[in-house]
Amino acid sequence: MPPEITFITRHYPPNPNINGESVRDMVKYLEDEWAVESLVICIDRGFEGGGQIRASAGIVTRIRTPYEGKNPLLRFITFLYDGYALARAARRAGGKWLVCTTSPPLLPLWVSRFCKRRVSWVLWSFDLFPEGFKASGQIGGRNILYRWVKRLSYKWAPSMLIALGPMQAEYLQQQYGIRIPVHILPCGLLFYQDRSEVRPAWYGEDRIYFGYCGNLGDPHNPEFLKAVIDHIKPEKHRLVLAIYGNQADAVKKYADGKPGIILVDRVPRNQLHFIDVHLVTLRNSWTHIAVPSKAISAVSLGCPILFCGSSQSDNWYMLKDAGWLVPENDEMRGVVKKRMDKLDRAEIENKKQAAARLNQQLKEGFMKSYADLAKRFGDTSKAGADA
Repeated sequence: MPPEITFITRHYPPNPNINGESVRDMVKYLEDEWAVESLVICIDRGFEGGGQIRASAGIVTRIRTPYEGKNPLLRFITFLYDGYALARAARRAGGKWLVCTTSPPLLPLWVSRFCKRRVSWVLWSFDLFPEGFKASGQIGGRNILYRWVKRLSYKWAPSMLIALGPMQAEYLQQQYGIRIPVHILPCGLLFYQDRSEVRPAWYGEDRIYFGYCGNLGDPHNPEFLKAVIDHIKPEKHRLVLAIYGNQADAVKKYADGKPGIILVDRVPRNQLHFIDVHLVTLRNSWTHIAVPSKAISAVSLGCPILFCGSSQSDNWYMLKDAGWLVPENDEMRGVVKKRMDKLDRAEIENKKQAAARLNQQLKEGFMKSYADLAKRFGDTSKAGADA
C-alpha cells in the first residue's frame, strides 16, 4: 500500500538546498511523531550553495533531469519538463494527500491540471512563479503568455496552503480569490543548530561584524551591499561576504581590496552567530514572491538583521523587533550610512534579546502548524497506532 502523503519538490537532501531541507524536516516529523510514512518525489540534480548536506527522510524517488547547465532557454525548458515529470509521477503514485512545493517554477500549474480530481493537494509556497519571471525582468507583466500562465496557475485552488509568512499567504488567497486554510512555516528556522565556540580566522572581538551569507540572485539588491561596503569604517566595522548567485561576482569585484571587507567561500551554520548583524535584501518587486530564509535563520540564532526592502514584506512584518529597516528607494544609501554610524554594542545587544524572544515565538508557532497539518492530513498519532 503506498504512503498516504506524497511530497513533490525539485531539490531534496542530500542535495544542499534550504527548500528541500524544509520538506525533509516535515517528512521526518510525520515519521517520528505520528508514525506516518511519506513518499518524496524529487529531481536528481545538484545545487550551487545554500543549506547543508543532510540525510534524506521518507521513501525517496528521484527523477533524472535532461539539463543542468546555465543556458537561459534550456534552463527554462528544463523547468517545464521537471515540473511536468514530477506532477506525472505524483499522479501515478496515488495516495490521499499531495503536498506540492513551488520548485521547480510552475510545478503547481502542472499539479492543478493533472492531480486536482485524484487527491487533495496542498500548496507549499516558497518562491512564487510565474511572478518571479516578471519580477526578474524576464517577461513583461502585460505579456499575453505571462497573463495566460498566471491565470492558469491560480485557476484551481488547493485544499490547504503552507506559506512562508502571513503576508505571502494573504497575497496567495487574493490570487485564488477564495479563503483557504493557511499554515505558516517560515523557511530557515534552525531548531537544533549547535553554536561553535571555535572562533573563525576572520573574527576579532573589537569590531562590529556585519555579514551577508548566501544567494545574491535576482530577488536581491546588490546596490544595498555596495552601500554597506562604502560605509564600513575599518576601525569600527568588519563585513563578511560569503556569496554566490548571478549577482555575486560583481559585488565581490567591487569589494575586493577594500579595508574592512572579508571575502570567504562560506560561513558554516555553526559559526553564523559570530556575525553581529546579518544583512538581508529583497527587492520591492519581489515582495510576497520570495521571503529570504537567511533572515529567519539569523533571528533563530539570536542575531538581528539589517533589512533592505519593503515594510510590507514578511521578513519585516515578522522580524521587525529584531532589526533595522532600510527602504529600497532613493534614500537607501543615506539610511545605510545613518544606521551604521549610530549602531553601537548596546543597541545590538537589545536587538539580540528581541531576536531570542522572537525565536521562541517562531518555534512555538512552527510546531503548532506542524501539529495542525498532521491532524488535517487525518493520520493517527503514534500513540494511537501503538495502542
